[in-house]
Amino acid sequence: MNISGVIVRARPENIDAVRLRLDALDGVEVHGSNPDGRLVVTVEESSDRGMADSVVKMHDLPGVVSASMIYHHYEKDSDMQEAQ
Repeated sequence: MNISGVIVRARPENIDAVRLRLDALDGVEVHGSNPDGRLVVTVEESSDRGMADSVVKMHDLPGVVSASMIYHHYEKDSDMQEAQ
C-alpha cells in the first residue's frame, strides 16, 4: 500500500470545484483547504505506478495549478494485515 500526502494548488475562485473533482477520484481524500487555493490531500494506491498516475490525474484536473507530492509511505500488504 502506498500512502502519499499531496498539496494541490488551485486558483482561489476554483477551489470548491477542484475539491469536488478531487473527491470524485478513487483513493483520494481532501482533508482541508484555505482561501488562497491550497488543498491538503492524501492518496492511497496499491502500486507506485498507480500513485504516480493519481498525482498526474490531480494535476490535469480543470482549475488545478499544481499538485505536489510532499510525503510518501510504502507498507507491504502483509505488514498491514499483521497490524490488524
